[in-house]
Amino acid sequence: RHTRYISVTGVQTCALPISDNIFSRSVVLVVSHKKEGSWGIIVNKQNPRVGLSLVMQSAGIDHVHDETTFVGGPVEQQRVYVVHTLDWRSHSTVSITPEIGVTGDISILAAINQGEGPKLYRACIGIAGWAPGQLDGEYKGLPPWDLKRSWLDAPATVDAVFNSTGNEQWEQAIDIIAKSKVSNWL
Repeated sequence: RHTRYISVTGVQTCALPISDNIFSRSVVLVVSHKKEGSWGIIVNKQNPRVGLSLVMQSAGIDHVHDETTFVGGPVEQQRVYVVHTLDWRSHSTVSITPEIGVTGDISILAAINQGEGPKLYRACIGIAGWAPGQLDGEYKGLPPWDLKRSWLDAPATVDAVFNSTGNEQWEQAIDIIAKSKVSNWL
């Protein structure tokens, strides 16, 4: 059973800026949240060391245009996951919302290279993963986690996921959360 604050229809979580680790000021698109554990992908932090050309080359694909990749998270850093609009799908695409999905196989890289991929995408290296109950505990600030590791949530939309990066994307997510909270109070 899914908790009331994270659903299979997709949310993006925002880490508070208190910590100094990879999650500080991160916008994480939660892909799966289940009793057995959770995983998601950081979508706002550009990876200055690895471009998409290098990723494509590693997959055996000649790619002329170098594009930015993103730091997806500290787990499975040898893998590339592409967060994308669902105007393109493969058999391995996981739908997060009706408009956003993630694909972790080479088919999407080949499609992007041929100009047949999704309209909007972010190639992310690695994922964020949580053990059973961990994301719930961090979200609620329960022991052994504290409020310094708390998360805030907002709906995952195409605009929120793809139309900005870095601190600007994090600040826009915070704005969405604040407006939602205020409207709930009125």
